[in-house]
Amino acid sequence: MSKTKQIPGNVLNDQIKTLASDLMGRANLASRMGKSFGTDRDIYEALGYTKNPVFDDYYARYERQDVASRIIDAPVEATWKGTPLIIENEDPEDTEYEKKWRELANERHIFHYLSRADKVAGIGEYGILLLGFDDANNANSGEPVEKATKLLYLRPYAQNNAGVREWEEDLSNERYGLPKIYKLKTSTAQKDGTRSIDAHWTRVIHFAEGLLENDVYGKPELKPVLNRLQDLDLISGGSAEMFWRGAFPGIAFKLGEDATMESQDKKALEDEIENYVHDLKRYMRIQGLDIHELKVQIADPKSHFDLLISLISAAKGIPKRILTGSERGELASSQDEKNWLSRIEERRNNYIEPMVLRPFIQRLIDVTVLPKPELFEIEWPDLFAIGEKDKADIAKTKAETLAAYSNSIGADTIIPPSMFLKKFLQFDADEIEEIEAEVGKIVEEVESEGGNE
Repeated sequence: MSKTKQIPGNVLNDQIKTLASDLMGRANLASRMGKSFGTDRDIYEALGYTKNPVFDDYYARYERQDVASRIIDAPVEATWKGTPLIIENEDPEDTEYEKKWRELANERHIFHYLSRADKVAGIGEYGILLLGFDDANNANSGEPVEKATKLLYLRPYAQNNAGVREWEEDLSNERYGLPKIYKLKTSTAQKDGTRSIDAHWTRVIHFAEGLLENDVYGKPELKPVLNRLQDLDLISGGSAEMFWRGAFPGIAFKLGEDATMESQDKKALEDEIENYVHDLKRYMRIQGLDIHELKVQIADPKSHFDLLISLISAAKGIPKRILTGSERGELASSQDEKNWLSRIEERRNNYIEPMVLRPFIQRLIDVTVLPKPELFEIEWPDLFAIGEKDKADIAKTKAETLAAYSNSIGADTIIPPSMFLKKFLQFDADEIEEIEAEVGKIVEEVESEGGNE
């Protein structure tokens, strides 16, 4: 029977003090947000902004708000679009390591779970991917995994279900200041049932993007634009209410100068109005009243919406067309598409590969689930690869350009053919040599046929 390690009192006190200090610092920062004219004006309070958002605030928006969901999903889906190749060497013959990896990746749907963990991590300050091994230690014991033969399962957890129970306090340990044991909240077979398990860090891959002062807590994806997302709610919700009310303008009833109204008349009038409004009755029987239709005021929210989307786009580095999904792929502007793909390539190279994918693969090697290779390389699909339609368009343009050059008398005396092929049609040296060889064959055949005649 495994025993749960007790945290020494002095260590626990230090952890509590550190956490309290961190929370106090955040509270002080939150209290200063939105203040102007000293403390006379509180913009955050006046506009109803959330000063100290927590995980549930971000999660609620991800679940229910379209733009918020897109902010988190778009970069993750673009990053994991296409499966990266994990290779040991350039030999076309598969090594044992490459075979084992491919089998494991297919069997356990590894990239599916990695992308899911990437998404849940973006909602909060971090997320984790739990690795279930068939090792001798109980996965719930808080003990490390040393040797295993199988990866049994993968489970992503968001920050609200993956707290840190114990930190590495040893200053001489390379993991000093990092989580040692996670406390995970998992679902049970019973409806709405949960249980807690202690998972050692060797069973966990930690996802945290946008790190600053530490290697644990990143920046929630929605945090920098939370105010703008709240503004979007006001714009979209307010415009919907405006059009709803504007579609049925208000009516004012004015009692005539010589008319009187008894209580039963008021009740009858209220019934007439109720029937007119709610029962689609298109007439009212009234007497002694003048009816005036109130003027409808409807404003176009498009400019306000575009302003907020522009601010969100700038803050998150997501082009507006990509963010709103209005134009994607070949329909998006080429510059927007290029900038977006450059950002995704940078995310792959600077975050996903070194901080997520390599540690994940290395963990499988360390616990002997995968054989140890001499080294392994990760090859991502080319984000800038030209599609078939683009290839056809380029070929058509080149053919038209070449035809115009060939039909221009004296063009070859100004720009030699080899230079034209290189500078204007972007052919490399081998392609130019091959073209010149084919042209030479054709010239020889023509001359040969002419000689025979």
